[in-house]
Amino acid sequence: MNYYEHHIGDYAEATAHLTFIEDATYSRLIRKYYATEKPLPIDVKLVQRLINARSKEEKNAVVSVLNEFFTLSDDGWRQERCDHEIARFKDKQIKARRSAEGRWQSFPAEDLQPEITPNIGCVRNAIALRTQYSPDTKHQSPVTNLHTPGKQNNGGEKEKIPQGPPMPTDEEKLFQERIEKYKSFAAMISKEGRAIAVDDYRIRDIVNLGVTEAEVAEAIATAKETRMKVSNPTPINAGYVLAILKGARKKIETAKADEDAWWKTNEGIDTKGRELSMKAQGSESYESFKTRIFVELRKRQEASNAN
Repeated sequence: MNYYEHHIGDYAEATAHLTFIEDATYSRLIRKYYATEKPLPIDVKLVQRLINARSKEEKNAVVSVLNEFFTLSDDGWRQERCDHEIARFKDKQIKARRSAEGRWQSFPAEDLQPEITPNIGCVRNAIALRTQYSPDTKHQSPVTNLHTPGKQNNGGEKEKIPQGPPMPTDEEKLFQERIEKYKSFAAMISKEGRAIAVDDYRIRDIVNLGVTEAEVAEAIATAKETRMKVSNPTPINAGYVLAILKGARKKIETAKADEDAWWKTNEGIDTKGRELSMKAQGSESYESFKTRIFVELRKRQEASNAN
């Protein structure tokens, strides 16, 4: 973004209590935010370096401003107003591109100039003549079917039965389902916290996680409970809910990975042995038992490939 709207009244009201250095710090932070179109780094020292905060007072100002005006999430320090403006800017870009593509696609192929134009003047004159005279000289085929509908015309085809609208494709159904999720998740978060637009990128990220409404509701409840425990009156936002959902998904994936890594624990080795109908022999160590299990798994895999 090379441009963003600066609402003087809103800014002045929100920053009236800041010191001169804190005000300058906040201004630099949001300019960096818009320039990169992404959250500020999680590491505060890196943020201080990005805006050239060198003195102790300047570095302290960075910490104060981040804690007051930004929200720490798993992908960095987020600023809700900046996120909204960036999303609005990108939405305008997408709409402008679609509009331009639509205008180009609306031109009939016969009205487009050829790629190779030996004589631009001749081509231009030809197009002009065609446009001027074609409507008056265009020949139309005679109408031969003058019988009433539903009757045969000299042995011709019978009246066709009108067909209903085409059934939506699988892609169209999936697209509609995603739209409904956008609306549902945005409404759930707006009801319990700060209002958020349906097309906000954080809503899109939540949908991309593949979560259900129940999972989103649970994340919202967790966010509210966490804020209450620390006596933080700030309404929950979509970024916070997204961070909780990502954390929950990561825990599930980690637990699943641990479950698959059966060879890491004695319990896992015993469980895998029972699955293969194998038992430890006498005073056999778990390391030896694990080796035998791996050998058996490899044999079964080779036999499966051979078949």
